[in-house]
Amino acid sequence: MTSMAEEMYAFNRLDGAFQRTKSLLWPINWGIWLRLALIALFVGGGVSFPNTSGYNFGEGDLPPGFAESLPDIAPLLVAFIIVVLAIALIWWIVGAAMRFVFVDMLRTGEIHIRPFFGERLGKGVRLFLFEAALTLILILAIMAFILMLVGIGGSGVGGAALILVFIPFVLVAALLFGIVFFLTNDFVVPIMIREDCGVIEGWQRLIGMISANIGQTVVYIVTRFVLGLIAAIVQAILVILALLIIAIPFVLIGIVLLAAIQEMINTLLLVLLIPYLIIAIPVALLIAVPFVTFFRYYGLLVLEGLAPEYRLLPE
Repeated sequence: MTSMAEEMYAFNRLDGAFQRTKSLLWPINWGIWLRLALIALFVGGGVSFPNTSGYNFGEGDLPPGFAESLPDIAPLLVAFIIVVLAIALIWWIVGAAMRFVFVDMLRTGEIHIRPFFGERLGKGVRLFLFEAALTLILILAIMAFILMLVGIGGSGVGGAALILVFIPFVLVAALLFGIVFFLTNDFVVPIMIREDCGVIEGWQRLIGMISANIGQTVVYIVTRFVLGLIAAIVQAILVILALLIIAIPFVLIGIVLLAAIQEMINTLLLVLLIPYLIIAIPVALLIAVPFVTFFRYYGLLVLEGLAPEYRLLPE
């Protein structure tokens, strides 16, 4: 009789995911690695930027005369915001399609993006609409919740206290939505490929599968979270080390040029920063390749264990 750990797909599919990742990525084929790095850029595992949303800007932070010139540059600011939002929208849609492309690449062994992208763009748009709707619902629910609490407790200390008290409930709601996004990526996407269906139908099939494997699913979610946290830490350390190593020649060049020029510091920093980023970003994405590949294989293998009819990977 096998042990409980051996019966849990979240545990016994780890070695298979590792072996498949190793087989795909070693020995190194730079064509494969670069294509998967592009996938990592869109599906996750790439570089992230520091969060500055907690900084409060005061009047002293604004350049002299900025407030007076604001009406004149308002159209430019609006145009800039529209362009940024449009780019973000396109990026989100392309990223959604890339998740289907990633599965197609691994299930066929054909590590090429273009043949699959056009075929999967429609499903990517459906996935984007589903995720955008969920995100909007979450944002509106949190805003309504906060307004309700402020209305009950007032805008002073009472309202702020109520918001603090109910923060755990908001975090739980965000966690539940996060699990939905996570299961959509790991399980619903491959189900949509197998059944050639939409997101809602894919979720209906997943719910039936989960109801028959509740324990297995819970163990997978917890295991995947723990592994993801460990992988994020390891990946962050590797990326930081790589960025520091890459920065060494640029720092030395900057010191030499600064000693010789001693002016136009901003221009010098920009001249050095651009080539640094051109090198650093691809390196960070290449570091992400083994991680995103392993977790994509892992999810597909666990799905296969939960429901053999959704076997997508070759023997």
